[in-house]
Order: sequence, then structure tokens, then C-alpha cells
Amino acid sequence: MAFPLVPNPIRTLTICFAALAGGKSLVAQAPQAASAAIHYPATTRGLQVDDLNGIRVPDPYRWLEAVNAPGVQAWVASQNSLTQAYLAQLPVRKAVQDQVTHSWNYPKIGAPFTAGERRFFYENSGLENQSVLYAQERTDALPHVLIDPYSFSKDGLIPVVDQSPSADGRLIAYAVAMRGASMRTVRVRDVRTAQDVGDSLVGIKSGPLSWTRDGRGFFYVRSELGQPTTGSNQLAPEGRQRVFYHRVGKPQSDDQLIYENPEHPDWQLRADVSDDGQYLVLALRAGTDLHNRLYFIDLDNPKRPNLGAPLVKLFDAGDALYEFVANRGPVFYLRTSKGAPHYRLVAVDINTPDVNRWTPIIRETYDPLLAVQRVDDRFVAHRLRDAHSVLDLFALDGGVRGTVELPGVGTVVELNPNSDGREFYFTFTSFLQPPAIYRYDLETRTVSPYKEPRTDELLARYETTQLFFTSKDGTRVSMFLTARRGLTLDGTQAALLSGVGSMNESSTPVFSPEVAAWLELGGIYAVANVRGGGENGRAWHDSASGPRKQVAINDFIAAAEFLINQRYTRSSSLGIVARGFGGLLAGAAMTQRPDLFGAVVIDAGLLDMARFPRFTSGATWIPEFGSPDRLADLHSLLAYSPLQNVRAATRYPATMITAGERDEVIAPAHSYKFAAALQAAQSGPNPILLRVEPDAGDGATIPILKQIAASADRLTFLVSTLRPGK
Repeated sequence: MAFPLVPNPIRTLTICFAALAGGKSLVAQAPQAASAAIHYPATTRGLQVDDLNGIRVPDPYRWLEAVNAPGVQAWVASQNSLTQAYLAQLPVRKAVQDQVTHSWNYPKIGAPFTAGERRFFYENSGLENQSVLYAQERTDALPHVLIDPYSFSKDGLIPVVDQSPSADGRLIAYAVAMRGASMRTVRVRDVRTAQDVGDSLVGIKSGPLSWTRDGRGFFYVRSELGQPTTGSNQLAPEGRQRVFYHRVGKPQSDDQLIYENPEHPDWQLRADVSDDGQYLVLALRAGTDLHNRLYFIDLDNPKRPNLGAPLVKLFDAGDALYEFVANRGPVFYLRTSKGAPHYRLVAVDINTPDVNRWTPIIRETYDPLLAVQRVDDRFVAHRLRDAHSVLDLFALDGGVRGTVELPGVGTVVELNPNSDGREFYFTFTSFLQPPAIYRYDLETRTVSPYKEPRTDELLARYETTQLFFTSKDGTRVSMFLTARRGLTLDGTQAALLSGVGSMNESSTPVFSPEVAAWLELGGIYAVANVRGGGENGRAWHDSASGPRKQVAINDFIAAAEFLINQRYTRSSSLGIVARGFGGLLAGAAMTQRPDLFGAVVIDAGLLDMARFPRFTSGATWIPEFGSPDRLADLHSLLAYSPLQNVRAATRYPATMITAGERDEVIAPAHSYKFAAALQAAQSGPNPILLRVEPDAGDGATIPILKQIAASADRLTFLVSTLRPGK
């Protein structure tokens, strides 16, 4: 089975990129944004005050949580009108739009994946809103269109977000997201005819579609809430999850319930079938806790699986990570943090699973072991070394078999084995290389290009340097800085700083069209590997989780001060760009040190830490942040929560907050309330703008043309605000 090679990538910046045309820096030429007073839409300030464990917490913009209410939608429309009017009068807007559009306009292809004799891959010619899935019967045959998202929606608002072929490649189950919703509809298609066979499953939000080896059905995880309906509360917390088995050709109402745990409705479930079809492996996790439980069901005969076989609780203490990688009969290979905070691979006989009977396969090192994939008789180990990817090869008994030579310092974001050969495909990217696909041959031990995007000589004008700075408590923290070669350190450059600092996410070198455009417009881009991420193992994350989240914020502020002290930039020319959980980092930094930044752009940020468990997936994040229902946690949450730390009559930096109207991962109410609070508190001339994308949800499903428009608006705002050399 294929595996994700970067932790939790769904809330990071988009990693597609193309080099932009040359020309003089628009950043340096940009006139100052209009300084006339901005008249914000009228925003009612309510009297809501919550008593949380004896602490009174005002929440005057509670009414904005009713995101589907006519009054809230009218308020959002007024905010959008203000934002578009403000951007329309900026003279650089058209040039920035052209640059961003150019950056997206190049062919994109996904790493191929195989099943039986068939090969599958995604491709996008350039500016198509969604990628098309192709199938190829043999390597020497012409590929044909298997799933075209435009057949579902002419405007590209219904993307394919997941797929899983049967082992023989005859059928493929695929999931589509309806106009930004996080809930998916799963269908089954005949690969030969490229026609659906009639199945339709709803209530599915995440997790693989894992086929039994008879090709007659697959396991999946269903949410208790089912498919949202028009007018439903899109911010409602998720229901408990259950594992079902679907037999192709049968209605979903006939699906067999395989596992549920009503005593723990917050547990997140995952169901995978081993490559030999012998076992169904269940992983159970309490929200975003880095520990999990591992169960399995012996299906007996892969060609006639026994769905009623008993469940075996292999590891049920919840004391470490136990991740199933592969098996050889009853021997499971597991990536685990048990006794190894940087992770290791062990072999466990499921008949004698005591830790003292484990066989070490890939030992723990200082470099975190992000993932392991079995390819034929090899294990491919993906580690992070100073926050960039390293691929090492091992025999099944743990013998060292060399290193895969990567094209440079960057990130492997996808790795798929070839089901009928001793080779695998991987996608590699970095700040200065667009995503490219490579093939590795296990026999010759060579890497060769499979598909590379067009090159641009302008990329040679830039370089990425890894720097280190000292945080408030004396900890050494790394930072990637990308800029034009031969940069003069005179403090006049416009710079953008990004980071995450939560959820064990690692900020590694990847491409973004916004970053590409920003570089070509004359700016600097820096990424701080702050604590709370996974760049340096479990301890790195834990040192800034729960009540210690302020540590990540301190690291980020120290990164900003480093850029200023080393004369890369100055406060008035330094901006923050962040998304999702990184938005929490950005929002906390700007409310604690508004003097330190000239501009802030937060996309779909987590900003109200007093109420985050009340929305959508929020309750599952309690292991990361703590719970506002616990007094000790509440004190730390309120101390850094961006919304609760907006202070009246304060001069905040120019700020643009963007959100998807239908985002069901991080609710748009976070963005609405934070924008309202900042607008009411702003004492200076800097604009506070809110941009809400209609019919859009999580960033991974937004059509490309919508992404281009949002990116161009954000960069127009930044270019017009951060003016170096003035």
C-alpha cells in the first residue's frame, strides 16, 4: 500500500509551482496602499459572555458562527465587496494577476500507481480546474481517460479526492467532494469501459478504500453524521466513526458493519487490507493523539475472506504509535515510537507480540523516520535530516542496501511501488524545483526522470540557504531562506515568513505558486522549523504541544527578529503568510507583537481557541491543544488564543484573512470572528480585510482558477503593503 511521505499535508500551502517571467521587481515599484480611511461594514457587537470554569470570556461576535444565516451571509458579502474594491484601486493588481496565472500554467502529472497490469495517473494540461485520471492497460498502450471531473461539473467544482483500484485493476473505487464539502460520495467504475457500475456511498470523510483480494468489495470508514444536506449545520461536530464492508453491486444499506466502539465516539478509525489480502488491520486513534491502538482480523482466505472472523486487539494500551507497514505471514512490520521517539521499524510475530520478542529491522537514529514502504524485497525508509527528505533502502531482515540519490535538498511527497516490477516512482520537490516524478530501479540502483515539468532558466537566479537562529529559551532552530543570489543585506528587502508549529507537521522545502510569484516580484521567502512540528522527532513536537504551545510562538517571533537583526529585512517590510494550524501561529504572533510585522495574510486559520472543539473536527484536536473545558488548559489557551488577545485601540499590521465558505475542516467562523475583532480594534490606517471564497471548502478541493484568483489577491495585498527600499 502507498503511504504519505509528509505528515498531515492537507493544511499546508499548495505545492504546485512554475517559474515566472522575468522583469523588474513589482515589490520595489509598488506605491503605498491607499491611506484613506476605510469604512468597514457595520458589525453588531453582542453581549455574549461565557462562564468557563469560573472565567468570564466575552464573545461579542458569537452570531457570526451561524455561517448559513442570512444576516451572516449578508455580512460576508459586504466584507467581500470592501476587499475587492480595495484591491481594485491598487495599480499592481493586473500585473500580479498575470504573474500568478503564468505560474500555474504548466503541465502537471501525478506519480503513477499500478494494480494488476494496469497503470493509473493524474494529469492536468495547465489551467484545468481539476486533474483528469487516466488508465493505461499496458506500458506500451496508449492511456485513456478514466475519470474526468468535468463530466460531473462543467465549472470543476466536484473534484476526485481519492481513489483505490482493486488488486487486479479491473475496478476502481473513487471519491468525489461536492462543492467544497469535506464529506465524500464514493462510486465504483469499470476500468475497461470507463463507466460507473452503479454503486454510490455517502457519509465518508477520510480513510482509505481498501479492497479485499477477491475484488468483490472494500472496507471503508463512515461517519455517523452521514452526508450533510442543504441548510444543515456545516459546523456541527463530527459523529463517531464505524468500519463497514461494501460489496460491489449492492446498496449501501446492505453494507456489513465490521467494527464500532460506542464507548469512544471520538476515536478516529482507519482500515487497511494487507498486501497479501490475509489481514484487515484497524488503527484507532483518540483524535490527533500521536499514540494509537492496533487491531486486526484474520480474513482466513484472501480469495474468500471471512468477514465474520474475530477481532484481535494486538496493541491496546494507547502508549505509542503502532503503524502497520507490511507483513510476511503472521509477522507484522510496524513503524513505532515504542522505545524510540524518533521512530523505528520492528518485526512482530502476532502470535507472540510481547515487546521483548520484537525483532529490530530499521533502527532509530537522530533523523525522524517519517514513513516506511515495502517494495518487493526492500524497505524504503523516508527520514528527515535537518528538515529535508532522505530515502534509504533496507533488506527485509534490516540489512543496509544503500541510499536513493535525490535531486537535491527537498521533499519527497509521494512514493508508489510498481505492482509488477522491482521499481517505484516518487515525486520530489523543493523551494526551487517544481514537483517532478522519478523512477528508481532496485536492480540497477539508479534514479531516472519519469516526468519532469518544463524548466525555466530564471530559477537559477535564486538559492535556498538553511540558517539557524536561537529562540527565547536558547534552543537552536532551523530556517530555510530562499532569495535571489547575491542578495545585499541592507535591511530593505521585503520578506515573508511562514511556519506551522502544531500537529507534528513538518515545514519542509516544497513549491508554492504564491512563493514563486513572490520571489519573482523581488521578495524573500523564509520558513521557520519551529517546535510543535515533526522536523526533529517526537520531543520536538511535544516541547510545544498542549500547555507549551507558547514555545512555538516564541520560536516564530525569534525567527522574525533574526531576519531583522541580520538585516535581511525590517519590521515594516516583514510579512507573515500562514494557513490552517499555521494560522494559529501567525495570529498569536501578530497579536503578541503587532510592532514586529508590516503585513499578515492568514488563510483558513485556527483562531478561536476558547471554542475550537465546538466546530467540525475541532474536538479531535484536543490532544494537541488541550480542552477549554479543563481549567488548567483554559488558562494556557486564553493566554495565546488570537481572538481573545485582540486589544482595543491597537495599531495592528495590515491584515488579510481568507477563508472558504464551506470549509468543514477549520470552520470559517474562526476567520469571521477574528476579522470582526481586528476591524473594531484597529487604531491605525492599516487595512483589515476579509476575503471569503464562495462554494469552496478545504484548500485541497478548490478549483485551480479559484486558487489563482485567491493567490493573486493575497499577493496584490502584500506587494502593495511591504515596500522595501523606501
